[in-house]
Amino acid sequence: MTVLRHTNGNIGGVNPLQYVFREDVQSFSVNPVTRSGLITLKTGKSWNYLYATDETISCSTKEEKTTSGMKYTVEIKMLIPKDRLDVEVLLWNLNTRHLIINLADKNGISRFYGTMQSPMKKVANLVKPANVEGYNGWELVFTGLFTEPPAYFLYSYGGGIIAPPAGT
Repeated sequence: MTVLRHTNGNIGGVNPLQYVFREDVQSFSVNPVTRSGLITLKTGKSWNYLYATDETISCSTKEEKTTSGMKYTVEIKMLIPKDRLDVEVLLWNLNTRHLIINLADKNGISRFYGTMQSPMKKVANLVKPANVEGYNGWELVFTGLFTEPPAYFLYSYGGGIIAPPAGT
């Protein structure tokens, strides 16, 4: 197999993420050959969005060979500005939920993090530094452990990335 030089630019950065609760998913299929996936939501359900301070969302996927096969550990970090009641209530409601995350980068490539069998989990920390210039708000971390790498969103390569609501 050959990896060829990429076309177009290679812009860094990640867009605000979107998530859906596992129980709101009608179907989630992944083509094992192309690693592309498609999620259909149940009637009346939609993607939810999380705003983060510009350039604070990061995502890492680590491969690890184990005795039971390859494992993929995913960690998504983001900073949500300001200590706010509405944010805390929303984050608190995510504590026991099973999440599937759709994360698009600035190149327009989108991947699904989490599966029906192994959803993502959330941990949040409120950060209030002593100095005025420091960051004030929520540090949010999503983690997951999988047997396959995250699937590409099927429509990433032809437009059709799920659009955020106006103003995000």
